[in-house]
Amino acid sequence: MPAPDHARFRHQCRLLRVATLVVFAGLFLLLALGASGLPWRPSAASTDDGTLLLLRLVRLLPGLGYLWALWAVQRALADLAVGRLFHATLGRALRQIGIGVLIGALLSVFAITNLSRWIEGGQGGYAYFDLSGIVLGVVGAALVLLARVIDRARAVQAELDEIL
Repeated sequence: MPAPDHARFRHQCRLLRVATLVVFAGLFLLLALGASGLPWRPSAASTDDGTLLLLRLVRLLPGLGYLWALWAVQRALADLAVGRLFHATLGRALRQIGIGVLIGALLSVFAITNLSRWIEGGQGGYAYFDLSGIVLGVVGAALVLLARVIDRARAVQAELDEIL
């Protein structure tokens, strides 16, 4: 990449990293408020405080995976902004983002439904058909596999560099 394009790319990485950190902070705050019960009040007056706390914590779980993925995005952007090796940064970022998104999606589709049902002692389905959660799970798994391809390409490139 020519020098002006490289400098512009690094500047864009810095700007996107700041935007990602702002989104991360906002979502973290919203998740923390949701876990504490604010600004929403419990709708079921007959539910005890311990049960409400457990339900809030269960509903918080997917958000933690998504926040981890956002943190991985900002770390990758920080590495790229200072000119660190593209292939190593990309492979690690794809793997961590994929794992975070996959964990968040799996928790959203399966864990929230089953744990909430178990905590409340109720009945219901075993999976929550959430199209966006299912798509995010597939995308997360694909990112993990793509990270393996990047890592393999980096290893092959290193072998070729040794030969030459």
